Amino acid sequence: MEFVLIIAGLVILVFGGDYLVKGASGIALKFNMPSMLVGMTVVALGTSSPELVVSVRAALAGKPDISTGNVVGSNVANVCLILGITTIIFPVVIKKSVLKNDWVAMMLASILFYFFALNGEISRWEGILFVGLLAAFITFSFVKANRAAKDAIPDDLESGKSKNIWILLLYIIFGTAGLVYGAKWFLEGAESIARNLGISDRVIAITLVAFGTSVPELAASIIAAIKKEHDIFLGNIIGSNLFNILAILGITSIIHPISVADEIIQSDVFWMLATSFILLPMGLLGKKLSRIDGSILFVTYLIYITILLFNPF
Repeated sequence: MEFVLIIAGLVILVFGGDYLVKGASGIALKFNMPSMLVGMTVVALGTSSPELVVSVRAALAGKPDISTGNVVGSNVANVCLILGITTIIFPVVIKKSVLKNDWVAMMLASILFYFFALNGEISRWEGILFVGLLAAFITFSFVKANRAAKDAIPDDLESGKSKNIWILLLYIIFGTAGLVYGAKWFLEGAESIARNLGISDRVIAITLVAFGTSVPELAASIIAAIKKEHDIFLGNIIGSNLFNILAILGITSIIHPISVADEIIQSDVFWMLATSFILLPMGLLGKKLSRIDGSILFVTYLIYITILLFNPF
């Protein structure tokens, strides 16, 4: 039964990702919005929905290791696994503006989370600050986008301009629902297998739960890359990491303060910071993330998971 859930979840994830990207790219066309901004808001919010559901449920159930481990593990998986796999298949152009603005915001949010976690808890006031910073960043991004020249849209998406706005919104809604339920079924199957093997909550959260809730990002990213929507793809990765910290931990800690395990502070957060930082030298050394860069990211993830499984504190 567990394997049936995993397979069904993966199938729904693929269709959900396809519709979400179609709807998002159509919205970008219809309102002349930069694709990167759409990726960092509409797509990132949709693909981060599973993390929010898992984290809130875990916090209310008294399992803080799953809440924080899910976010930290998902951020590592987004950069190393999702970006790594997608870049191995499709090398991705990375703009300098992404490094100057969006990457900086992601790094600052990650560092702020580390300092907030040092006392072993993310409080309600810190959660409110997280949500406030996210709102400020989104507002700044929209204002900046309106003042800047609009991004060029690939010719193969021109047909999106003719689509009704309500159809595009339905694409986004159904696509997001597909990602959420697909991830839920995939996660339930994988988690059931792991628990039967006697694996701890922290390891389950940082490996299976983090991977399961990151599968929407993988599905949406690969589909966006296939459609040559590189800005939506890259915006989805950076935006999801930003949402994971500022929105998911923020909202979850407002509902219920989250305790942070010493193991996460002493080890996992540093992996998250290091893997987020590595995008800077990769982006500066070349105009695009190459297959070699993708391979380095993917191997880094394998090393991280191996260390975690064989030395799980």
